[in-house]
Amino acid sequence: MDIGNLFCDNQKMDLSNIKLNNITQDEVFQLIVEKLFANPIFSGGALLSLAGFFWYFVDWAWSIGQRLFRERYFTSLELTNENMTYRWVVDHINKNSKWETRNLSVESTLDENETGVSTLKHKFIPGLGNHYFYYKNRVVYFERTRDKRNVMVLDERGSSLSKRMETVTLSTYGGSIEFWRQFLDDASKECLDAMDKGLTIHTNRSDYWEESGSPRRKRAMETVILADGVSESLHDDVKSFLTCASWYHDRGIPYRRGYLLYGPPGTGKSSFIAALASHFGYGIAMLSLTNKFLSDSDLNYLLNNAPTKCFIILEDIDAAFKNREKVENEENKNTVDSSITLSGLLNAIDGIASSEERILFMTTNYKEHLDSAIIRPGRIDFQVYLGHCKPEMIKKMFKRFYENVSEELINKFSEATSKFDKTFSPAELQKHLILYKDSPEAAIEHVNDLI
Repeated sequence: MDIGNLFCDNQKMDLSNIKLNNITQDEVFQLIVEKLFANPIFSGGALLSLAGFFWYFVDWAWSIGQRLFRERYFTSLELTNENMTYRWVVDHINKNSKWETRNLSVESTLDENETGVSTLKHKFIPGLGNHYFYYKNRVVYFERTRDKRNVMVLDERGSSLSKRMETVTLSTYGGSIEFWRQFLDDASKECLDAMDKGLTIHTNRSDYWEESGSPRRKRAMETVILADGVSESLHDDVKSFLTCASWYHDRGIPYRRGYLLYGPPGTGKSSFIAALASHFGYGIAMLSLTNKFLSDSDLNYLLNNAPTKCFIILEDIDAAFKNREKVENEENKNTVDSSITLSGLLNAIDGIASSEERILFMTTNYKEHLDSAIIRPGRIDFQVYLGHCKPEMIKKMFKRFYENVSEELINKFSEATSKFDKTFSPAELQKHLILYKDSPEAAIEHVNDLI
């Protein structure tokens, strides 16, 4: 065997004069090693390999040590966007940290101002990746990641929307459960305050709820002009229901309440519900039954998973369900068929699986078109007719539109409108008064425009 062929140039080993029977195998191995390390290429490569292994070991040891240290001395909080507090936390971090993050994502929404002009609003939030901020004199590390999976995301009132899965992991040295509880309370306070100051509107999109735009300005109950006693009776009934949950539970009665508001178009049915919700600090969840893609199971899911603290409204329910006894003599040509069945609606309202702690409003222009099963007691507990303006309603509305107006002008306008053979809805009167909002005299002078 010619060992000298293993090397080249001046590094070749000449073993031709070595008598193999006179040296041991260890001596041969030692000789080979000495020659190998005498080669600068080999020795340099070996040194680099050793250094690489050393740094790999150091990195591995550092990672293990860091993980053990964090597990021992750090507390962490993980949130996904399935949780309604997720957005509050992300906004709170970006708005209130001493040093705002420079890695941002943007969310753009289209809003309308009071004059109907559309404006594009941008909201910046911390982007994906690692950040840090200060909270109560502690450094809090913050990592935001996004998964490929889709999840149902809950908003502030619990309505859902399908979005990509996102996770936020917060960690800080020391800390406690109370520390994180205080952090979540602080993060949610601003949003909850905004919810209390505005009226949130939710609408259904097939089988899930979503918030419709930004919260609206709350409406005072006195701005909705109704016949004497109507507003007070509805207000008192809702107030009584909201304050007697234990009474229902103790007697085994399902804790839910149903209201039917019926009457001609433009009489303030939807407006009064919005004012009532504003007064009690509730939102509104509007459910359209005329959606042809909405099934009975979807309806049942929506009613049982409605946003929290919301009045559920089934508007113009006569458009979806006709009276079985009068279907052949239908006078309302504007009704449309719905994919929801009558039995599906009834089961969703008060079936064995229907939810409790719920306030449901139905509105219709044609009560006589409703199937009697829909409005029987237990499903509808309180019915209110909202009609055209009576003289006292006309006076209230005129006085509300014009500050410091004299009683003489109020009575004059009321008398002028009462001379016509027809009656007027609050919406018709409001349209007229808005047209002459700067002059009560002009509103009286042009009262014939109402005809």
